[in-house]
Amino acid sequence: MRNYEIMFIVNPNAVEDEIDKINAQLEAVITSGGGQIQKIEKMGKRRLAYEVDRLREGYYVLFATAANGDIVKECERRLRVMDAVIKYITVRVDDDVRRLEKIRKYRQKRAARRGSGAAASASGQSIEEAMQ
Repeated sequence: MRNYEIMFIVNPNAVEDEIDKINAQLEAVITSGGGQIQKIEKMGKRRLAYEVDRLREGYYVLFATAANGDIVKECERRLRVMDAVIKYITVRVDDDVRRLEKIRKYRQKRAARRGSGAAASASGQSIEEAMQ
């Protein structure tokens, strides 16, 4: 399972019950598919960066989940057909963590090669002898 953040913007004229209904529906899709919900954050009504469907503000909601791709596709499909949802975006979060871990391993490996190679050449030994 991978970590995703699903953020969507609901029409500001929607009532609180409608927003809770959308949250419950997405929560049911994620848990029934075997995913886990890590956090649901209602960020409240905020001003949009640009006008969408003649609206200048919207109600923001953020879902942090651990799920597979099929679950995320189903969530996106449901968000797409809901009239109250203005915009949505899904971002895979663990991709950044994996890339940073790969860079860290590469740097450690490079530092280890430089350290053992410098010690071996300074004492006149071969690299194999220095490793033993």
